[in-house]
Amino acid sequence: MSDVPIITVSNPWRDRILRGEICSVMSCKFFVSNEVAMMVKMAGIDGMFIDMEHSVLTIREVSQLITACNYAGVSPIVRIPSKSHWHLSRILDAGAAAVVIPHCETVSEVQDIVKDAKYAPIGRRGCSNNQAILNFQHVPTLQQNDLLNRHTMVIPMIETPDAVDLADEFLAIEGVDGILVGSNDLCTDLGIPGQYDTPAYQNAVERVIEAGVRSGKPIGIGGIGGRLDLLEQFFQKGATWSLSGADGAILQAGMKQLGKAYTDINLRVQGSRKGNI
Repeated sequence: MSDVPIITVSNPWRDRILRGEICSVMSCKFFVSNEVAMMVKMAGIDGMFIDMEHSVLTIREVSQLITACNYAGVSPIVRIPSKSHWHLSRILDAGAAAVVIPHCETVSEVQDIVKDAKYAPIGRRGCSNNQAILNFQHVPTLQQNDLLNRHTMVIPMIETPDAVDLADEFLAIEGVDGILVGSNDLCTDLGIPGQYDTPAYQNAVERVIEAGVRSGKPIGIGGIGGRLDLLEQFFQKGATWSLSGADGAILQAGMKQLGKAYTDINLRVQGSRKGNI
């Protein structure tokens, strides 16, 4: 028997979407406490979408959330704020299971992203040992680089009609592991902000999904977590995951429910008191 340990990458969200299963992912913009990763796990949510584009989260805060996710068994998916190579490399070195890149517009941009995010021979990512996603184990470089090229995901975002036209070309690039549709920016660029029921928006999303089905690569839908009817429609057509809820929205929903409950109690109590005078 060989004494060489079997090294694996824990990425349950990736494993499920590659099997064609439907996955939920919670967006995180405000929570910085590591306990949130355990809460996500206990809620039966598959991944945590840590959003650096639309938040003030620092790289240090993000790295701690990533570590908590990896130990809790939740896939940490990080949207970086730019296409810069140092955003890609630092987040991947911090242990992200997937990196999402906003505002991808051209094939050459996506090719450069892959080069910066993947190790040779696919790309040119700089090597570093004792990777967080491998629980800081020392893994021979050749084994580590091959493992992470296969198991950590590079996901460009499509957020404009011009990018929709390039979906097949994006997905054909070796090292692109899927696409996330940015619904709000897509609708805005179409001149129909927030109008998710329009044929223009739905047809654009369906075109991206069809490209994903042709390529065998997973498609995610962002921006419409509250529209389960539309999400189910897109899932039926071949999408497999969505940004299903945001930390701020979830907290506000609970707070509003609590506030309404006490407002209703106050109205009943005040009415009862007046009736007893």
